Amino acid sequence: MTAIFFRFALRLFFGVILVLGIHLFTLSQQGLPFWDHFLLPSYGFNIVITLIFFGVLLFSSRNKNTYLGWIFLLTTALKFFFFFFLIYPLFTIDGEVQMIEFYTFFLPYSWCLVTEIHQLSKILNRDS
Repeated sequence: MTAIFFRFALRLFFGVILVLGIHLFTLSQQGLPFWDHFLLPSYGFNIVITLIFFGVLLFSSRNKNTYLGWIFLLTTALKFFFFFFLIYPLFTIDGEVQMIEFYTFFLPYSWCLVTEIHQLSKILNRDS
């Protein structure tokens, strides 16, 4: 269980670094500032919340595989709750959410979600 978590964490971390590199390259090509629009809090939030909730899902898969889908949906809802409670207020300080702020959050969120789903499907296929 620990080995699965650490492999997942490494894959997640290196994938997010790649996404961040592409994101920074795109910003530089457009002449936009790198560290505006809460880039690091968005990426950091997505990494931390994904690792925490994946740990919960991994632990749940050991006990009750039957409810894993429901637990996944619950953790996804909680991610959005925490986003709206912690990150969204940062984006709305100026009164509106700009497209660049949307991408700043949803690029790492998408990568983390895809990585999490991929690992969970491997766990479920292994256990069936």
